[in-house]
Amino acid sequence: MCRACGQTFQNIKKPQRQARSLWHKYTFKRHTLVDLAEETGQCLTTIQQKLKQAQPAPKKIPDNFQQPVALVCDTTYFAHYGVMVWRCFNRRANLFWRFIQEETVVDYLAGIKELERQGYIISAITCDGQKGLLGALKRAGYLAQLCQFHLLKTITRYLTKKPQLEASQELRRLALSLSYSDEEGFNYAFALWSDRWAKFLQEKTFDSETKAWQYTHRRLRSAVRAIIYALPYLFTFEHYPDLNIPKTTNTLDGTFSHLKQRVRIHRGLNELTEKKMIISILEIPAKKN
Repeated sequence: MCRACGQTFQNIKKPQRQARSLWHKYTFKRHTLVDLAEETGQCLTTIQQKLKQAQPAPKKIPDNFQQPVALVCDTTYFAHYGVMVWRCFNRRANLFWRFIQEETVVDYLAGIKELERQGYIISAITCDGQKGLLGALKRAGYLAQLCQFHLLKTITRYLTKKPQLEASQELRRLALSLSYSDEEGFNYAFALWSDRWAKFLQEKTFDSETKAWQYTHRRLRSAVRAIIYALPYLFTFEHYPDLNIPKTTNTLDGTFSHLKQRVRIHRGLNELTEKKMIISILEIPAKKN
């Protein structure tokens, strides 16, 4: 019994259904505890107890369960933990997720194996280029597609959005062209750029502190290395048009933005409630094709 309002939780008709209804409004309708208390005529303590009791509805397996999955996987972080998600691009459905402390290749591969254990057929995997992941996927026999937008972010991190060097400006323009380039055109343009600036990239400067010669344009060289590493995985989608492989992880980026917006509405959530809310949002049923 709640001391504040005298209600007995066990006597409430269909308590789990009501608790789920309150949880749905709290999670998806932006209702605060005060809003729910005013709407139901119950005290805050009762509302808090019901929200604690609410259990998210179990995830439903899509009707086209045996259809090949073009998988998208990525991780987003909250204050003290991250959530790694494996999503079916065609169904727009989150198939599996796991709370983690650190993003590792082992975790990504373990999630893929778990989906296969559940019966999913993985046709290809689009990811953000976590160090070692693309190579690990290739060795495991999966088709891997590097997110083109993540490569652009990597290039921008090295060169900035407004680079000063002419070589850097040209390379950034080339990276920006990824969204509308095909493999042949992009590779040809990159080869031309590399030939033009080959000597420039080899320039060295003497460092008086270390008493050693160092490459003068190190950040530009890092951007070039990022592109060279990415080339075998940038246009996988082109080679397998029937698989409908996404060339970016944008479908998950939108999910992650939605998660953070929902969590921010209810500031001060403890970690257990916050994770429960994240699970509820991730478990939105799949769309039928």
